[in-house]
Amino acid sequence: MSKRFSAALLAVAICSADAAEFDLTDMMPSRPGETMETSGEVVTEENVVVAENEKDGLAVAHQQLIESDVDGVRLIQVGSGNAILAIGSDYYKTYDNINATMLSKRAAYNRAYMRAKTALVQDLNGLQNSCESAASLALEVLDTGNESLANQGVAQTESCKESVKGSVAGFATYDVFDDADEKSVKVTIISSPKTRQAINASAGATYVTNDPNAVFKLAVDDISSGLLPPVGAKVITNAETGEVIVLGYGSSIIRTNSNPSMAKKLRQAAERQSQTLSRNAIVATMQGEKVFWEGGFSDGMVETTEQFETDPELEDPSKARALDEDRNLFVSKMQATDDYKTVAAGQVPPGVKSKTFNSEDGFWAYSVSIYAPSLEAESRQAKREMESGERKGQPANATSGRSVKSYGGLNDGAANPQGPSGRVGNDTDF
Repeated sequence: MSKRFSAALLAVAICSADAAEFDLTDMMPSRPGETMETSGEVVTEENVVVAENEKDGLAVAHQQLIESDVDGVRLIQVGSGNAILAIGSDYYKTYDNINATMLSKRAAYNRAYMRAKTALVQDLNGLQNSCESAASLALEVLDTGNESLANQGVAQTESCKESVKGSVAGFATYDVFDDADEKSVKVTIISSPKTRQAINASAGATYVTNDPNAVFKLAVDDISSGLLPPVGAKVITNAETGEVIVLGYGSSIIRTNSNPSMAKKLRQAAERQSQTLSRNAIVATMQGEKVFWEGGFSDGMVETTEQFETDPELEDPSKARALDEDRNLFVSKMQATDDYKTVAAGQVPPGVKSKTFNSEDGFWAYSVSIYAPSLEAESRQAKREMESGERKGQPANATSGRSVKSYGGLNDGAANPQGPSGRVGNDTDF
């Protein structure tokens, strides 16, 4: 059985044609305390879940992760392929200032997202580990003609460091969960055969273009249902063409302000931030993301028992003073650190479409950017046509003229006709 699981772990990084059946469309994320009902046999050994079908395997694996207090991974092995789930969690605080509360919550989402990616890289690549321990023991004895006294002390230190470094690509956000009672968030990411196919989706577009507005509508529905993840990406398949589509999500907190003009600028800034992040999510999914983590702890302890004390300035044992009773001391200090860093950089593919929405409560600005091979092909064709037209319409070199007046001309009362305003085209044009 162990060999089978080991082979499954290696298979996670391989995208096979037979594994393309792994579909997340009808799979609902689990929640703490739920009872999972499966239609087939599911077996769990350590962090590997073996199931007869992907729906059962994913449901059981996610239920185990969502109810665990420890961030980690679960490998799902079914007949049609292999997938891996990784979960990260963190906590936030609430404040009288709603801006501070929302910023604390979004920061917790980001930390949970980085922890999930770190867990995925650690499971696939392993980690560097080093520990040091040191101990110091001291015994001081004082004997006189009448009595014998002793002091003893122990000092001990222990420190460990671990680090993770690697690149991941072809993963998507599977689930986000905000537990308002516990003030905690959990982010689950998934690497499945379909998400890994997105890595190679940027070449050879052969599908008939469909209106991406339908895909945007899915995102709007997710927003209305509270399911849109504040971070990450989602990979879906066009049911009509079979085309793999990558949705990058981005979000930013819309800060509130009593000044209407300032509030509008803050909202616009949040929308721009969310668009940038949504495009970066596409880059991370398709081109890969570097993940770095370093953590460790140091633990020190001092334990002493004293039966006498001496004046440190007088090194005369005869001046020692016996204590009426043993004096015991115990002190322990522990420090722990966690440093996370992720880097995703690259060229955003041509043809990426973006839309921005605000949540109903007005606190979140969401952006969804969509990449599809067919949309990229259209953009490249439009670029070729545009460049061809520019070459044909190049103006001839001027042979006569006069000097241009560069100064003056400012007139606040000059004519100022209304410029074009409103929606450019129909939704179905984009």
